[in-house]
Amino acid sequence: MRHSLLVAATFMLATTSSSWAQDATEGVPNIKQPDQENVQAQQRDTMEDIRQYSAEQKEQAMQAARNGLERLDARIDDASDSINDGWKELSQETRLKKQQALANLKEQRAELQADYQRLQDASADNWDAAKVRFGNAWDATRQAWRELTAPTPAQDQ
Repeated sequence: MRHSLLVAATFMLATTSSSWAQDATEGVPNIKQPDQENVQAQQRDTMEDIRQYSAEQKEQAMQAARNGLERLDARIDDASDSINDGWKELSQETRLKKQQALANLKEQRAELQADYQRLQDASADNWDAAKVRFGNAWDATRQAWRELTAPTPAQDQ
């Protein structure tokens, strides 16, 4: 019985892995550009997690915020690189829009950092208010991200 289970498991692994290997490059979008729905879901989930933490759980909230900010910074860098890589293919109008959207995102990110610091400095008495301010800044940053990563017009692609 053990031998037949082992054979079956090995067969499943072999067929599944070869299937994954075949599909690994077919129809896969540019790996440098993360799935925008996935990025937005992670951003939303991070803030939902932070909103759940009480003042007594401040350290966990701060860790979740730090992790979220680090992921956001990496994605901003990736988006900036992607814009630079495709610069020649963009129309002048789209270039200007992308530059403005990136500048807005970086401005929102700076404001988010200030609210992160306020959250870190918050006492138990003002924890909820600090979470609301941080949440508002997080939401504004998410909106700026959506504007930056909005699809470009068909003529630019």
